[in-house]
Amino acid sequence: MIKIPHPTKAQYFAVVAGTLSLLIPISLAFDKEIRLIKWGIVDDERFVIIASGLLIAVFGCQLVIGRVVRPLVAKIMAEIKKGEFDESVEDFIKAGPHVGWIERFILFTFLVSGNPAAAALVVTAKSLGRFPELRQAEKLVGDYYLVGTLTSVAVALVASVATRMALGMPPL
Repeated sequence: MIKIPHPTKAQYFAVVAGTLSLLIPISLAFDKEIRLIKWGIVDDERFVIIASGLLIAVFGCQLVIGRVVRPLVAKIMAEIKKGEFDESVEDFIKAGPHVGWIERFILFTFLVSGNPAAAALVVTAKSLGRFPELRQAEKLVGDYYLVGTLTSVAVALVASVATRMALGMPPL
């Protein structure tokens, strides 16, 4: 089996920053009602509402998700210490929050812009991308992945619905 080195914090930051810099302009072009920036100047309070919703969805709800998956993480770490799981499982667990940030950013962006079908593709792509690691892992790791993903999706959905309603738009 090929051992892939664990990415550094700087590499994760670069991925997040790159994703943000690419997806924000794309998301703003999806719907005429969501256009926020004209000639580089924010034209009304909608930018603040969307930015606040985005920050709450991506970073603010991390505590909720962490609290939900914490019991599973504790069990997985205990199994790693016993030698039951490979150390690559620990790398998989450590990458979870970072992958979640990107996932919630993209989900929030698509949902606020009124594109729930595109949001569904994000979850599918994430599942396909992580499938090889999950195939080798035990049921406990699969449970962690499933619970974490569903909680992350639920948080992004709630934050995007609240943001759309604050903008005077229908929930979805």
